[in-house]
Amino acid sequence: MAIKNETNRIFLRGETAKFIVHFYEDAGQTTPVIPIDSAKYPYYAIYDCNNELVQTGVGIPEITVGRYRAELIVAFDAPLSNDQNRWRVEWSIISTDNRQIDFVESFDVKDTVITASESREMKYITLIGNPYRTMLRLPEQPFEVALDVFKTGNFSTKVINNMTSVMANGIKLAPSGDSMVYYYDIDASILKQPTNFDIIWKTRNTVSEPQALVYQNLAVITPKTLMLITCLRMLIDKLQKRLGVVQAYEDSDIVEYLLRGAELVNAHYPTTYFGYQMIPQALTVHHLLYSGWYALQAQGLLNVELGFSFSGQSVTLDYDQSGGLAELAGRWQEFLNTTLAPAKMSLVRRNSPVGTVAGRQYRITDINLFTFKVSSMQGGTNQILSQMTTLGLLF
Repeated sequence: MAIKNETNRIFLRGETAKFIVHFYEDAGQTTPVIPIDSAKYPYYAIYDCNNELVQTGVGIPEITVGRYRAELIVAFDAPLSNDQNRWRVEWSIISTDNRQIDFVESFDVKDTVITASESREMKYITLIGNPYRTMLRLPEQPFEVALDVFKTGNFSTKVINNMTSVMANGIKLAPSGDSMVYYYDIDASILKQPTNFDIIWKTRNTVSEPQALVYQNLAVITPKTLMLITCLRMLIDKLQKRLGVVQAYEDSDIVEYLLRGAELVNAHYPTTYFGYQMIPQALTVHHLLYSGWYALQAQGLLNVELGFSFSGQSVTLDYDQSGGLAELAGRWQEFLNTTLAPAKMSLVRRNSPVGTVAGRQYRITDINLFTFKVSSMQGGTNQILSQMTTLGLLF
């Protein structure tokens, strides 16, 4: 006997709850259980968390024989589940050979302001050379789930191609609180370089629904980046706001700021091409300040959204930090505009010496003869003239 239930683990007030159950004789779901009377079975009853009967009825047959569904419109004032008491749906069917099969599944009803226990991270990080477990948290168990992983910038080749739960060593499923968690372990051999990966989860709630995509970005970082995360957090988060608060900084947020800060450093004249994990030590302060400046722009937008002003007869309450953040960002920008260009120019000159060139005219009719230090530049007369023209010494 194989009974499978696709009931959602959590429903919200005001929405339509859908319950789907499978009745089969075998685990392969090839032989369905036939009810003795399809007008009476399978019978279902839904009870709230106070054990009050809410709804009864007969399961509606799906297209596939052996699958049935029931629907419930959750009232806006429906009692909410708690740690001790949950809602439940009870199924019962009597087969043609007079066997009675019962099945019970619990579920939760939450208010619309309560969401599933999911992470607020939009970017994920892992250390180079280590395996990574990518996870998808859903309030329900969908009809199908698949996974694709691309190396960022190379979308023609998939590192992981259409991985599903039915494959060997494929996607795994585990209940977690009020949610269902799908997870897959990406092997360490794939994460051997400090780069980014694009993770795409593909889900379909029913066989007839269009496919939905959930996108995640994974950054593979080095131990040096962990040090930079701490340095940047000490700069922009002296209050040490706690995770779970909307103003708090996730480590993945800070990695994003470090990446954009490096791009801003590279874009500043003279143009360079340093990776954010390979910024020279001489430019570390500028990198952190530019990363902090980028973070302050995001924090400033957040404060604009959270700002409010209230005036009463005897009290006036204002909450607006955007002015202070803008002033601080302006001071950092002024410092960077003043010091970054000279610092980068000194660094470029130190790492790319042009050597010492001395010359004198031998005679006016043979200007091509020069004396120069051959240890600094290789080649003959034509090469040194070309180099001096590049330097602006000849026109």
